[in-house]
Amino acid sequence: MALPRLIPRTQRATTLVVASVLLVALLVAAAQLYARTHAAAVQEVNYTELRAVVDAGQGASLVVDGETLVVKRADGTQAQAVVTDAYAQQEIIRVFNQNRQTIEFRSLKPSALSNALTWIVVFFGLGVLGFVCWRVYASIGGGGGEFRLTDASGTQDVSFADVAGVDEAKNELSETIEFLRDPARFGRLGGRAPRGILLSGPPGTGKTLLARAAANEADVPFLSVSGSSFQEKFAGLGAARVRRLFKQARELSPCVVFIDEIDALGRRRGRGGDSASADQDQTLNQLLIEMDGFAQTQGVVVIASTNRPDILDQALTRPGRFDREITVNLADVRGREAILRVHARKLTLAPDLELGWIARGTPGFSGADLANLLNEAAIFATRDGSDAVRRGHVEYARDKILMGVERRGFLMDEDERYATAVHEAGHVAVGLAARHGDPIHKVSILPRGRALGVTQSLPERDRLMKKREYLEDQVAILLGGRAAEMLLLDTMTAGASNDIERAVEMARAMVSEYGMSPLGPIHLGKPEDPHSQALLDRIEHATGDIINAQLKRACEVVDSSREEIARLVAGLMDRDTLEADEIKECFGIEVEAAA
Repeated sequence: MALPRLIPRTQRATTLVVASVLLVALLVAAAQLYARTHAAAVQEVNYTELRAVVDAGQGASLVVDGETLVVKRADGTQAQAVVTDAYAQQEIIRVFNQNRQTIEFRSLKPSALSNALTWIVVFFGLGVLGFVCWRVYASIGGGGGEFRLTDASGTQDVSFADVAGVDEAKNELSETIEFLRDPARFGRLGGRAPRGILLSGPPGTGKTLLARAAANEADVPFLSVSGSSFQEKFAGLGAARVRRLFKQARELSPCVVFIDEIDALGRRRGRGGDSASADQDQTLNQLLIEMDGFAQTQGVVVIASTNRPDILDQALTRPGRFDREITVNLADVRGREAILRVHARKLTLAPDLELGWIARGTPGFSGADLANLLNEAAIFATRDGSDAVRRGHVEYARDKILMGVERRGFLMDEDERYATAVHEAGHVAVGLAARHGDPIHKVSILPRGRALGVTQSLPERDRLMKKREYLEDQVAILLGGRAAEMLLLDTMTAGASNDIERAVEMARAMVSEYGMSPLGPIHLGKPEDPHSQALLDRIEHATGDIINAQLKRACEVVDSSREEIARLVAGLMDRDTLEADEIKECFGIEVEAAA
């Protein structure tokens, strides 16, 4: 059963009592300070001046407090002098005796109130110090409640049946879980359970979901913690927390330890000479020692997840610590359909809505993206008053995710709408002419997100390898809007800035990473690596050649499609958004009948 990290009732009561005592002590000290501040003013004088006051008959009463003599005048003011000579004190006392005036001798022993106030101040200081130390101790997790524990009863609400699209990773984890359940079966030939399993892959692919499912399937205690929880502002606490984590794991053995986002803890050592880097290196060293110190019979398996395996320390990823590295990639079309089937269990879908159709239209979507897609579609269907989620609702949700939210309250000038329509029509014209590009799905001049218009393409299949022709077509499509502005509007607009940026980045990658230029197979490597200026100049020149060649190609396509572009612009000015069939009609392309 998961143990929530809440403040216990006894701890809250203790906090209330300590705060009340400190408040009372503070009020008493403030009262004493107020009383001393507002006491009658006392004039500090020497013995000669005090004797003059007494001889002049101005004294009304005398207070003898050890070596301090205080003479109160008739007007209420006081004069105080320190007289150490006993004979001098007797002379002043004799004058007051002769005049039959009041003389008060105060005890040198402190009063009960003075003693009480003194001890109150002492205890108040100690209380403040103890309270501060206690709060610091609680804030750094000294109580040991920072690790979430799921017991062997399997109370997680996620199982392997709820994980889809990552069958290879699920099989690897299932084998490890079976080893924990029955070590004798798998160890009869001398084998041992993997000590560590590293789950790596893009964000949203289900790494944490796999770990939660493993906690449910393992039927053993499951400790989970995030990598960032080992980083503290006090040096040495990270290493102490690692020791405490694995000590608890050994006590619960056999068990599973899950470290989420381990890249916050396992970055390469020696990155800097500051104290923060040294403390992080110390924490990582402790983790390395704990993972390498397991005995084969202890039955403690560490599962970690990250989307940055490239920055992890090599000593952490070697066999013996993380024996298996499981890559959790984006799902293919069959995996996406299986993921959609899992997320659609709680939704009411229309009978004609096929999950396979959604899967084919969402290449590159992760599991989290698909869950968000169905959730957005369900929200829109509810707002629309529909009794089920239909195809139009999914289309709306996909457009919202891919192109952004429509800014319906944003009013554009007619000239700007026309310029936007021409710009988007240029993208469409080049996209339809490109043989290796993705099919055009929709074009709109409704402002979405930060864009004034959007042309959306949907791949027909998952692309695992991008060819040079495909990349050149993508660059040409991106420059199609600028080509239309130059030829049809006889001007240029700032709306093409993002297109140009993406086109230049793609062209530079073709030259400096993929070797798709006359320069041959070159690779710049990391930005901090040394490079000659001559090589950088050649790369920029080759990048410019690709951009200029594709811009010329886009201009040729736009110039040969003026009539078709004019029909498309008229349709956009009339209806704002055109679907794939309407786009093909504008360009005279035969529309295929729906299957």
